[in-house]
Amino acid sequence: MGNEFKKTICVIGGANIDLCGSSLEPLRNYDSNPGTISVSFGGVGRNIAQILALLDQKVRFVSCFSSDPYGVEMKQDCEALGMDCSDSLVIEDLPSSMYIAILDENRDMKIAMSDMRILRRMSTDVLSSSLSRLSGDDMIIIDANLDMECLKLILEEAPCPVAADPVSVSKAERFKDDIGKISVFKPNQFEAASMNGIVINTEEEAKESLLWFYHQGVKETIISLADRGILLGFEGKAYWLKHRTIEMENATGGGDSFLGAYVSQRLEGQDVLSAAGFAASAAVTTIEHNAVARRTLNEESVRKAIADMDINIREL
Repeated sequence: MGNEFKKTICVIGGANIDLCGSSLEPLRNYDSNPGTISVSFGGVGRNIAQILALLDQKVRFVSCFSSDPYGVEMKQDCEALGMDCSDSLVIEDLPSSMYIAILDENRDMKIAMSDMRILRRMSTDVLSSSLSRLSGDDMIIIDANLDMECLKLILEEAPCPVAADPVSVSKAERFKDDIGKISVFKPNQFEAASMNGIVINTEEEAKESLLWFYHQGVKETIISLADRGILLGFEGKAYWLKHRTIEMENATGGGDSFLGAYVSQRLEGQDVLSAAGFAASAAVTTIEHNAVARRTLNEESVRKAIADMDINIREL
C-alpha cells in the first residue's frame, strides 16, 4: 500500500544530537574514564518517528530544528528517511538540542543530560494548524519534552487518539492532570510510580498499577520493567510480557522503538498482544544494534526476529 493511502501518524516532540560515551571499565566518579564516544541523531520524538518511517508508515514529524549545521543536517536526514517535516520550525538564535548519555561497562545508561531549550519555541499556532489536518482515523504521538501549554493544547484539540511517552520521572508530572485524555501511555516503572505511587515488585502490584491507569481513562498502558519485561493493560485486564535476555549494545532508544512499532501495528488492525510482541521485537533489536545498524530495520526484519525473542505473555 502506498503511503498516500495510509493513516497519518503525527509525532510531536524533540529531535536531538545524541552524544553517547560508553565506559570500557567500571565507571569512576570525578575521573576521566576510558571508553568509546559516538555522535548520532536522537530525541524521543525523532526516534519514534524514525522507527515509524522505517516501518513504512506515513509520518508527519513536528519539532524544532536549529539553523546551525547540526540542525540543518538532522532535518535533512529526517526527510531522507521519509518523514514530512513541513510543520517543523527552524530556529535561528538557539543551538541544536543535545543529549549526552554516559553508559557503564555493561552499556546501560548511568547518567544523562539534555539541553532542549529550543523546543520551548514550539508554536501553539503551528500545532493547531497541524492538528486541524488530521482525521479521526489518524494517530498522534507526543513526548513530555513539550511544555505544558503545548501538551494541553494537543490533548484538548486532538481529533484522533493520542499516544504519549512521559520521557522521565520529572516530566511525567506534566501528564498527571490530563492522563484520561491519553489513549496509549508508555511509562517505565519509575515514571509510572511517580504518578500512581505504586512500586512494582510483585504481580499484584503490577496489576494494581495497570488498573490505576485504566481507571484514570487510559485505554492501553505499557509499563517497561527493564530486564523484568513489559506490562500491558487494556480493557481492565493485565498482562506480563517477557522475552529472552538482551545482548546490550545501547539501551537508549529501545522504549521509543517499542512505542512507535506498537502504534504502527495497532493502526494496521493488530490486537494489543500481537502488537506488543512485534513492538518487543523492534525494541530488543534496536537495543542490540548501534545507531547506524538501527537504520536498516524494517517490518520484515522485525517480524523475522520475533521467532528468536522467546516472547511469553501471561495474564495476571
